[in-house]
Amino acid sequence: MSDALHAWLQRHVAEGFEADPLVASMVQSGYDRAFARRVVDEALAKRPPAPAVAPVPAPAAQSAQAADGAVENSNAVRTADGDIPILFALETPRIVLFQHFLSDEECDQLIALGQHRLKRSPVVNPETGEENLISARTSEGAMFQVGEHALIAKIEARIAQATGVPVEHGEGFQVLHYQPGGEYQPHFDFFNPGRSGEARQLEVGGQRVATLVIYLNSVQAGGATGFPKLGLEVAPVKGNAVFFVYKRPDGTLDEDTLHAGLPVERGEKWIATKWLRERPYRRGA
Repeated sequence: MSDALHAWLQRHVAEGFEADPLVASMVQSGYDRAFARRVVDEALAKRPPAPAVAPVPAPAAQSAQAADGAVENSNAVRTADGDIPILFALETPRIVLFQHFLSDEECDQLIALGQHRLKRSPVVNPETGEENLISARTSEGAMFQVGEHALIAKIEARIAQATGVPVEHGEGFQVLHYQPGGEYQPHFDFFNPGRSGEARQLEVGGQRVATLVIYLNSVQAGGATGFPKLGLEVAPVKGNAVFFVYKRPDGTLDEDTLHAGLPVERGEKWIATKWLRERPYRRGA
């Protein structure tokens, strides 16, 4: 059993989940039903009397440095699921394009998980901190809690190994869908501490340090991730992922990471987005 699956089982058993939903989740993620039933029954037989204690938060400076220097200057990164090829890497700002970060089957499974719970994607109001719908962002999305599904736990473990940012520093997974004409105009993923609404977002988990965008389908035309200050566009190719870091080791924020989801010209676009924080992130904590 992989470490990611073991951790996912232990967490959900400790939270009180029973066998049937856990087995169903594993089968949907591609595990053999007999194997799923066996490992779930074994985990339930050892159910702890109380949930495990949350890990002690790591210092923010160490986290920022880990994210900034996570991906080695090589042709691939090694994970428990195999080596992930690097198509290109930009040093400043740190931007890395991974090839085959997810398999075609994993991409299809994520789309299937998200498509029945899609809602219009909001943005954080910089003054109030509330989530608002705006014309600059026209996607619809589905949010998942960290480790909510066996497949998601597996991918989150892979992200941590590839980027160097611990799983517990990640926000929940987002699966996003864009129709023809859909876009997300140029924006930053980090929060501006000088604006009251955004400053509130720093209270749990601290600042965002990096983003990973995974392309779940190949768009017929348009839909690239554009970095207008760099003259860079990343084409949406199924299974590939772009990772970019915007918090430098000295704590400053890199405005060259301004980016956009360019309009979909033909077809549709599915992506999964993972935002990473400088400290462990638990929404509502």
